[in-house]
Parts: sequence; C-alpha cells; structure tokens
Amino acid sequence: MSFWQKLFADQQLNVHKNQTACVENDCACKSNEQLIQALTQATDEDVILGIKKVLASRGYSRKELNELQHLPLQ
Repeated sequence: MSFWQKLFADQQLNVHKNQTACVENDCACKSNEQLIQALTQATDEDVILGIKKVLASRGYSRKELNELQHLPLQ
C-alpha cells in the first residue's frame, strides 16, 4: 500500500471514530429509555455504535444490546 493510500485510509477511520465520539457525547445526558428508543430507530452504523457504547458503560451486555437493537418499532 502506498503512502497516500495509508494516509487516506487512516483519515477515513478517524472520521468514523469522531462521529462515534460525537454520538456518545450527545447521548451521555439521555436516559436509558431514550437511548433504547433511539437505538431501535437508528440506521447509521456510527450512531448505533455510539449508543451501544454509552449503554454498555451503563451496564448493558453485548447480548442485551443486540437484542434491543432488533426490537420492533413502537
């Protein structure tokens, strides 16, 4: 892989990490119920990952989060 390819590949990875971090910051002040509702409605992978990270830090397991993500919309 050339230098330029490596540089741009890292840049794309950083963009995803930054988006996920922004979602985490936005979600930090929301209740678990609000986050679960947002998770069931989310379609963007960065948003889903950010919400899952916040809920995981609040004690939810990966299994629970995967189950919550696939709940039908209410």
